[in-house]
Amino acid sequence: MNTNFYLPRKLLSNDGLHTESSLLTASNHIIILAEPGAGKTELLKSLARQLGTVAITANFFGHTGITKENSPLVIDAFDELSKVDQTGIHKLLTHARNRNPTHLIISSRSSEWDNSATDAFYEFLGREPLVVKLCEFTDSEQSLIFENHVAGENFLNFRNEVSKFNLEALLPNPQFLKLFANAYIESERSFTDKRSIFAQAVERLAKEANSTVSRGSIILSVTQKIDLSSEIFAKLLLSGAEGISTFEATESRMYPLLTSLINKENAVSAHGILATQLFKPGDSANLHRPVHKIVAEYCAAQYLIGRIMDPVDPLSLPTCLSVIAPSSIVRDELRGLLGWMAALAACRTFPLAGRIAHRSWNLTV
Repeated sequence: MNTNFYLPRKLLSNDGLHTESSLLTASNHIIILAEPGAGKTELLKSLARQLGTVAITANFFGHTGITKENSPLVIDAFDELSKVDQTGIHKLLTHARNRNPTHLIISSRSSEWDNSATDAFYEFLGREPLVVKLCEFTDSEQSLIFENHVAGENFLNFRNEVSKFNLEALLPNPQFLKLFANAYIESERSFTDKRSIFAQAVERLAKEANSTVSRGSIILSVTQKIDLSSEIFAKLLLSGAEGISTFEATESRMYPLLTSLINKENAVSAHGILATQLFKPGDSANLHRPVHKIVAEYCAAQYLIGRIMDPVDPLSLPTCLSVIAPSSIVRDELRGLLGWMAALAACRTFPLAGRIAHRSWNLTV
């Protein structure tokens, strides 16, 4: 797999179709919208390179405001910004205004950016942003992504296998395409059911080594790696943190120390999870982030549902929902987690799935 593989994107606005280069000349203030896993992060990395800067996450910028003044500002994953008090965008835009950026580009899930957010942008920055949507990858582009991700495999055979479970509509989404490709190889090119597709995709991620991270001397089984990672993902999502630190000097509110998130008996072996593709290196040494929020949400939901169903575990559904939806308002950045919890509970026990669906229906989303 070529790790530098990248396909330039096209974007659609009310004014027409844009390439990456034409987008940057169309406006200095841009909002990029797309569904989860559509490739917003890679696009922002590309745009940042063209502007001579680097992209930073909304979570990090919203909490620190750290960036250069009078320079391009590229902010990824607004939808992942922890917004427990629903004022996250105001804090972020205040920091942005104080930096007086030459360019301001923000990406977000389409569902988490609305007219009120655009109005807030104008109120704080004094300019109307150009709002664009990321165009989906074509069939030929999907084939190129697949062939780079799993070299030597036949894309048409893969797509036919995915179609058996009515999941082909997700293939234009590169993150789902890669997850399904992982599951395709792990299942020896034959799927059994939808639930196993995601389970096998995560299992493959846990097996593959991240060459940038040392394995250490303690070898964990695939199941142990998934269980430990899932516990950490759940705690990161619920706390609004971004990733983990492996060194005390670099730990922070956004990057808590890895060993502080797990039981002492697992502390010595915990670093083994960083030798998988479940995590990716952060922006500096000793910092690591989940490989993608879709993966983190799925694994975290598995962990939480497992604990809720355990009769001797004190964690209950009401306790979980008190964090996911304080004051009966679902935190925007946790909607995906709640959806996965309902879906995975349905695979295990209908009554629990019904309870989650019933409670979710009565929450403000």
